[in-house]
Amino acid sequence: MSCYRPRGTLARAIFQKYHNDRSLEELDTRLWYTTNHELPPKFQNKFVPLLQPDESTMRWLERAKVLSTNIWLHIWHAVARVVLQFFMTQTDINGYLNRGSMFILSEQQFGRLLIAGGFDVESYDTVHCLDIGAGDGEITVRLIKSMQNLHPQCKIHTFATETSWTMRERLKSRNFSILERINELQNVQLISCLNVLDRCIDPIDLLEDIYKALAPNGRVILALVLPYVHYVEMNSSHMPLRPLLKHWPERSQQLSFEAEAVEFFQLLESMGFRVEAWTKAPYLCEGDLRQSFYWLVDIVVVLSKKKTLDNNI
Repeated sequence: MSCYRPRGTLARAIFQKYHNDRSLEELDTRLWYTTNHELPPKFQNKFVPLLQPDESTMRWLERAKVLSTNIWLHIWHAVARVVLQFFMTQTDINGYLNRGSMFILSEQQFGRLLIAGGFDVESYDTVHCLDIGAGDGEITVRLIKSMQNLHPQCKIHTFATETSWTMRERLKSRNFSILERINELQNVQLISCLNVLDRCIDPIDLLEDIYKALAPNGRVILALVLPYVHYVEMNSSHMPLRPLLKHWPERSQQLSFEAEAVEFFQLLESMGFRVEAWTKAPYLCEGDLRQSFYWLVDIVVVLSKKKTLDNNI
């Protein structure tokens, strides 16, 4: 019995997408939120189980599936990327084409994690929130809405840093205040840095800047893709000055999610942070001609400053 094999490039892409999307329908999405084994008690006790996608996450997935059916839009994106790649980075291209929307946690999930991490937004009349590497701001907006849901009367001033000029324009359209450097703001109540540590030139330096900018009773929310793989878009080698986890890239691919999570937490503690809460979640991205959406695995952690340390590292 012979199998049908489409001949044209477009026909092959549609044929492949059909089969890939059928596989996605059978995906057990609960695995996005569960670990294979427990971490040491000092860290496991801080775990916030999310169990499965909530209603907001499912709505995002359904929207991604609908967008992926627009074949002509994807053809336009593919053609545009061929031209734009000669003078734009991939991030700039995504911002220019208004594509590649990301999703980590819903408003409700962000709120639950912040509460577990001890961020008492109800005690504030005004909160300064700084999102580092905010991208198009969609994830930041969900984080802000989570705080507004917890305390509607609180005034939230949103600041952001972003290296991509096209993404900065999108952030400005959302009324974000754009900073060139983190140290332009001090005593920040909430700092988010979501999937940036493995894409910046020096993640250790970035963590030090975050620590210095954080208010004594503030919170940091970090997301990092595991397994840890570093890629710097802006330099020719694509390598960081100092990798986040030791012995990368030789060892990182051989470690489990849980082992890398422990190594990450130990690094954070050595820099003066305290792990207040953490969870495992999918880092979702809009799809293309091949399938409706893509995902990586994120560890999302809420941090505070250790009270026994001085505010300067």
